[in-house]
Amino acid sequence: MKDTRFVAVLLALLKTQMTTAYEISVIEECQILLAEEWRDVKGYEGLYQVSNLGRARSFHNQYGRVIKPVLTQKGYLQVTLSKNGKSRTRPLHILVAQAFIPNPLNKPQVNHMDGNPLNNRFDNLEWATSKENIQHAYKTGLAKSGANHKNAKLTEYQVKEIRRDYIKGDPQYGAMAFAEKFNVNVGVIWGVIYHKTYKNVKDDKQTEGDDKNNECI
Repeated sequence: MKDTRFVAVLLALLKTQMTTAYEISVIEECQILLAEEWRDVKGYEGLYQVSNLGRARSFHNQYGRVIKPVLTQKGYLQVTLSKNGKSRTRPLHILVAQAFIPNPLNKPQVNHMDGNPLNNRFDNLEWATSKENIQHAYKTGLAKSGANHKNAKLTEYQVKEIRRDYIKGDPQYGAMAFAEKFNVNVGVIWGVIYHKTYKNVKDDKQTEGDDKNNECI
């Protein structure tokens, strides 16, 4: 503890002597890393840790090697954890939230408050419900409305089916069931149900003559 305080004081003194923006940025980066706190990953105690700055490290080599996360197609960072010969890939922001953020209401999802999925610092994360996460996505501009959006994942027929048949909590007609059926994230289903997406698809009663092609709208 005394060594850490000494380094902090030394960095502060050095910063006053720096003259260029680059030199100052280097000192500030050192100050940030000095304040980094590490905690065990739940279920992988002694093997992996995550920090309040959103980094992960492995102790398989006994020296605490920092892990380089992988970027997923959805834009999130993930790391691979290994234990007893079995490997599992986990989102980095989930691991950080589990280690540093209390979740007394047992909310199922983790939200990036600034809308940047690469910023996994603990003070940028919050536990959220599916509905809260969807609302935040539209508020920050992460989600786009409109059934003609180029990244739309559902057909018009599928959107109508979801809105017509959805039953809250039902194992066959609930949001999770539709997400599995159409192979999309449950957030996509919630967007359809709450009319946050596919707004140009009218909720008219489905008929046998409806177009059932599989082309995304």
